[in-house]
Amino acid sequence: MMNYLVIGLIFVEVFLQFRARSAVVGSRERYVALSLRRIASWLVNFAFIGEGLIELQAGQQVFALWDILFGMLCIYLELRTHRNDDDWFNGRGTKIKRGIRRMLTAPRRQPVPAFGMLAS
Repeated sequence: MMNYLVIGLIFVEVFLQFRARSAVVGSRERYVALSLRRIASWLVNFAFIGEGLIELQAGQQVFALWDILFGMLCIYLELRTHRNDDDWFNGRGTKIKRGIRRMLTAPRRQPVPAFGMLAS
């Protein structure tokens, strides 16, 4: 059953890749197709690892090892080869880091003195 899910996810990813390739650079169609392709790619990678864990529990160590290693290799390649493309994830990590840094280094408010102290 899990094999059919992985194969279906691979077909969806390939379809979205073809759709993005045929779209005009900078168009909304390409933006949506590449964003969904990236999500489908991560789902395929985690499906391979999940299938490997299920096979490991079933006692099929050889197939489990291949599936887990292949899933990890795909994750590595996804992280290394992702270009700054027309997808939602472009620059998202930098924006998240910048927001966290801004939250942690927010200036502290100075206490306001009472009216009696201002008169002196």
